[in-house]
Amino acid sequence: MAAEQPQWRTRLETAAAHAVPGEPLHRWLLAGLLLLCAALRLWQLPHIPYTHDEISALLRVRFDSFSELIAKGVAIDAHPAGVQVFEWLWTGLFGTREAAVKLPFILFSVAALFFLYRFAATWTSPAAALLSIAFIGTIQYTVMYGQIARPYAAGFFTCALLVDQLTLAIGANRKRAWAGVAIAAAACAYTHHFTLLFAALAWLCFIPIARKDQRRFLLIAGAAACLLYIPNIPITLRQYSYKGVGQWLLPPGHGWLPDYAAWVFEFSIPLAVAVVGIALAGWLRVFRSRGGGMASPFIPLCLILGLVPLAVGYGYSVWRAPVLQYSVLIFSFPFLVFPLFAGWRQIKPAALAALILLITATALEGLIVVRKHYTIFYRSKYEAAMRGIIEAAKHPGRLALLDLPPEIPGFYFQQWGADSTAVPYINLRYRTTTYTDSLAHAAHATSVFYGASAGMAPAKLARLRAAFPFLAARHDFEEGQTFLLTARPNGNRVNDLSHRSTIAPEAVLGEGWQADVQIPVSQDTSVHYMAPKEWNMAGHEFGIVFERSVYDLGAGDNDILEASMDVAYAAPGNNLKLVMELMEGDRRTAYGSSDVQAGSGRTVLVVAMPLSDQPQHGQGARLRVYAWNPGLQEARISSISVDVQAGNPWLYGLFQPLESPLQFP
Repeated sequence: MAAEQPQWRTRLETAAAHAVPGEPLHRWLLAGLLLLCAALRLWQLPHIPYTHDEISALLRVRFDSFSELIAKGVAIDAHPAGVQVFEWLWTGLFGTREAAVKLPFILFSVAALFFLYRFAATWTSPAAALLSIAFIGTIQYTVMYGQIARPYAAGFFTCALLVDQLTLAIGANRKRAWAGVAIAAAACAYTHHFTLLFAALAWLCFIPIARKDQRRFLLIAGAAACLLYIPNIPITLRQYSYKGVGQWLLPPGHGWLPDYAAWVFEFSIPLAVAVVGIALAGWLRVFRSRGGGMASPFIPLCLILGLVPLAVGYGYSVWRAPVLQYSVLIFSFPFLVFPLFAGWRQIKPAALAALILLITATALEGLIVVRKHYTIFYRSKYEAAMRGIIEAAKHPGRLALLDLPPEIPGFYFQQWGADSTAVPYINLRYRTTTYTDSLAHAAHATSVFYGASAGMAPAKLARLRAAFPFLAARHDFEEGQTFLLTARPNGNRVNDLSHRSTIAPEAVLGEGWQADVQIPVSQDTSVHYMAPKEWNMAGHEFGIVFERSVYDLGAGDNDILEASMDVAYAAPGNNLKLVMELMEGDRRTAYGSSDVQAGSGRTVLVVAMPLSDQPQHGQGARLRVYAWNPGLQEARISSISVDVQAGNPWLYGLFQPLESPLQFP
């Protein structure tokens, strides 16, 4: 007599027989959720700007032949060929406008939610699946990556399709589903290296779950997927030798996992309370019923699919090269959510609708109010910078400067059909501070527009502000800013300095200054007007210093510490510097110095330090600024100033808490 199959397998086979598991009410609730999730991603679709990664990908589809695309658009990147080939074909048909490029990825993101529902509902219950989709589909994590035309939305879809087809294959034993397993696994392999890892994990996990008579088909499907992937193997082997994101991405620290969890919950306490409370209530029902019907491989399956990619990414990032980012975990993230709500087997329709409403309401409050997604994500630093230099061309005497990756201006000139020859500008991205200083003095401009992304050196902006000291306009963006600076006062002057301290031989403004009384003070008597007094540093290496705690300066997390020194004269070949340090006790935690050499004429030396790059944003440290004259040569100093420039509170606003409103929108 054949052994009776487990109860979970009987339930799995029964549920898998339905195209959409659940009662009519469940299907209506699913349809409503999918429409809501689609609306969240499609909101103002033509006006969703490109991210840097999207621009980079679009610059690598401008090839006439497939072979050229592979050689110059795929092999040089760190991703498999799938998405790049798809974009090459898609943009060839529909162009490169934002709406056209993003639409298929948005549809992938929404379709993935349907397959995730079908997977979870088949294994657990429609109620548990709906609660999971209500959370997964409405948080910023999946909404944002669903709007980006990169491998994340595509991989989210292929991974969801794979587990769905595996479930249908072993549950309903459909031949078409076995073919779907092979195609979905190959699609995962061609989408992203983490989706390739996910596909291998899923295939291995379903071998013991499948019946003995089904394992042959599972092996055949896996072999077929491997055969389909063979053409990409040479590219993959080449890509593994690249440094990639390890050149700028740091390994995860001890706070990485808590930060990730907080970001998933949108830094929203109501959302976290709602999700955790509903999850605990469901599992409390299970424990009260003594776990009836819960003995299935679903929970272990989800934990393996959810935790192993995280563990592999974390370990690889710590011990070999940093690769772990929130984006690469989106493929496995849903499988950490499904166990939370798996306790909800039976629930009255009205109660289910109320719980779904509670989750979506708190998630939307987090998305729109707490995270301000439709404000931050829809404002492009690149577009603002490009509009600024186009506008500058209309104003005689206005210098147009950028500090952006060099490929960005050319992309937008072509994208907008603008005449680049009619828009003179200079990109400072790989220029030195000395070049910026020379340019500011040689341009003979009355104003300067400056548009920069987060990679800018703050000392360049400080140099420009020394030459054009009046701020007429400033606008902050996520990972970028634009400035309009003028040489003379104007009626639209904006003040973004939250602190200023100055010392001169004749006056001291602010606390923290000390000047050695042994440094002689002189005055130039060759001019007809009353010249300011000057310290003569000849024979003195140090002697003028500013020291105060960062906390006492009132500096915020993203503020920029700036210091400037007005030098009236310095002997030829001098090595006079203005130095800025952050100190914790006797230990120096940060150091910066001016890199422009003082000359025989009046020179302003500047140094700037962004607190966003410092541990704990410099809180608990002391700021020390001083003049350093290592050659002991003659150098006459008129004054030294220390400023705190109000930082950009949305500098990393897509991934960090928004602690304050935007002062310069």
